[in-house]
Amino acid sequence: MKSEDLRKVVMRLTDDGISSIQIEKQLRSVVSQRTIRRWQNLYKENGEIDLKKSAGRPKIVRTKSLIQKVKQRLVRKGRRSARQLAKSFGVSRESMRRIIREDLKLYAYRITTEPKLTDDQKKRRVSFAYWVRKELRKKDHGKILFSDEKYFSIEGIFNRQNDRIYAVNRLEADKQGGTRQESKYPKRIMIWLGACQNGLTAPIIFKPGETLSHKNYIEVVLPHAKSEGERLLGDDFIFQQDNATPHTHKESLEWCEENFTQFFGKYRWPPNSPDLNVLDYYVWDAIGNHMQWNKVENYDSLIDEIKNGIHRVRKNDLFRSVDNWSHRIYSILNTKGAYIK
Repeated sequence: MKSEDLRKVVMRLTDDGISSIQIEKQLRSVVSQRTIRRWQNLYKENGEIDLKKSAGRPKIVRTKSLIQKVKQRLVRKGRRSARQLAKSFGVSRESMRRIIREDLKLYAYRITTEPKLTDDQKKRRVSFAYWVRKELRKKDHGKILFSDEKYFSIEGIFNRQNDRIYAVNRLEADKQGGTRQESKYPKRIMIWLGACQNGLTAPIIFKPGETLSHKNYIEVVLPHAKSEGERLLGDDFIFQQDNATPHTHKESLEWCEENFTQFFGKYRWPPNSPDLNVLDYYVWDAIGNHMQWNKVENYDSLIDEIKNGIHRVRKNDLFRSVDNWSHRIYSILNTKGAYIK
């Protein structure tokens, strides 16, 4: 029997006052009692059983009014996650995601940070890129041990996971505040770390309040960098350091000359260029994102989580990030020294 004929039988038997249980028995369970009861409700409400109409309640969540309110909220206060917006408007996360993606055609972009580059700094970046292309072969790029120091704060880091700008493309996201500038040296606990295509070095964790001077750089950091570089890359590796004062101190450079086979000499590394150091453009963020910040309550727990974050950095991702350095060098030449995102 066709569905249309079954529905006619149900309507006739419903008019006769027959219950859904009895109708199911008469139809020999061809149609379930639940379906019969739903059909009966449709018949009583509409005078017919039209299955083309939705049986559920109307979808009133994604109304034009709500969509417009969400759009206005994102324009005024763009740094909101879909979860926060859903909670604010009293709708499900999925409904909010569909409003953002399907109705407003917006995509979430992370707020990025970048330094302000002067014309002179851009020229020095271009000069460095030309020097790399002239003096280093492509395979030599894989022999570089990148190094850097960073302060980790007990209060946590900038929340890259939840802070979003919603826009139709990256350019529009930047116009709406998608670039965040921050201090270069946030103060709490200083960490020194090295990174290369074969992995990360063991970190040096300074005592709370301790800063880097040329003395402890020579006595503690440089010997550690040398032994870790040899462990990861062999004797013939290239040591990278930026132009921080302890790095370019006369005695520091003399130590490097005597102990490293190759290293970037004084002022060789371009200023204000975290986009060329794999620690800055990948490793530090990876460590911070792998840390469980809810467990950080004091210096000891902060140190534990830093170590855990370092351990959780994936070697394959690190290798790809180091390999990307060559492309960044070429990009500097193509963009005349502009910052690379």
